[in-house]
Amino acid sequence: MKERSGGVQPIHVEHGGRVYEAARRWGIEPHEVLDFSANINPLGPPQTVLSAIENALTPANLRIYPDAQAFVSAIAGKHRLMPDEIVSGSGAASLVFAVLHAISPKRVLVLEPAFVEYSRACRAVNAEVTTWLLTEENAFTPNFASLVRAVKERQFDLVILNSPHNPTGALYPRAALLSLIDAAEEHNTAVLLDEAFIDYVSQESLVSLAPAKSHLIVLRSLTKFYAMPGIRIGYTVSNAKLAAMIKGQIDPWPVSTVALEAGCAALAADEFGTESCRVNTIAREEFASALRGIGLEVLPSAANFLLAKLPHGAGGDLQSWLDSERILIRRCDSFHGLSDEFIRMAVRFGSDNNRLVSLIEKWLKR
Repeated sequence: MKERSGGVQPIHVEHGGRVYEAARRWGIEPHEVLDFSANINPLGPPQTVLSAIENALTPANLRIYPDAQAFVSAIAGKHRLMPDEIVSGSGAASLVFAVLHAISPKRVLVLEPAFVEYSRACRAVNAEVTTWLLTEENAFTPNFASLVRAVKERQFDLVILNSPHNPTGALYPRAALLSLIDAAEEHNTAVLLDEAFIDYVSQESLVSLAPAKSHLIVLRSLTKFYAMPGIRIGYTVSNAKLAAMIKGQIDPWPVSTVALEAGCAALAADEFGTESCRVNTIAREEFASALRGIGLEVLPSAANFLLAKLPHGAGGDLQSWLDSERILIRRCDSFHGLSDEFIRMAVRFGSDNNRLVSLIEKWLKR
């Protein structure tokens, strides 16, 4: 573990999906960029979501302030929750900040590499951050027995982790997560569990357990799985007391009427969800096999992206090589604990995946 101050540590902020920026740099239209850098479902958004957006764009709707009741009720119905256990917000990133401000922790344990907004949110509340660094030698999976001991011994106020893990795609065992959550409960330590990619393995979600726990907050996002990151919408689930604290850190109308209608339609798109999981599973395994076939090390993934390691000495300029093809991938050297030998790639349709594999193979043979 490594400790670093949340208030003074400089944080390099980089995200995937910078399509507009790339399009301006290359002098093309955004739709001409082939984006593997953001983990967006290539099947979406569902047609029902598009119809809901169109139907919401009426003068009458635009003249009225948003009301999240229908969206919250839809979440409650889907997961068998009570409405007061749910907080809606404008995407997962903004909710991370709301959770940190609600809890106002002094000491936070963060599993890294991870989504950079965890560290930024910790810094926003001047929390002291202890990093639990996941290593390549252990396939970037934590030793949960050691984590439990650390929680019992170190008196953290908050633990932040995600499953499936981003950027590796690893799905943490349910029993291991529950052992950590139970240890945290015993020591009055909050746990923020980010399930942004759990829709691909929805049976493993802990969202229905959150209300019964004193200190567990489960974070969910609709923008990745339903392919609508341009519409910012997500939610947290916890017990009602925690939910009220989180809601107290959010402005009165955090989600637009259009986004709320899109969210309701997405939650009802059961057939789309089933088909997305089926298509992603096939495409992901074919993509991973093809990448291994040209010499890359590819980590197992339960999500819609793959973390791969380039052959030794090959890191550095792959993105520059792909610039001429108007393709974006996610270089991973901005993730704490990863180098430029690692790249993360979203799973797209087979033809797109095969094209990227072919280009990487040519780059390796230069």
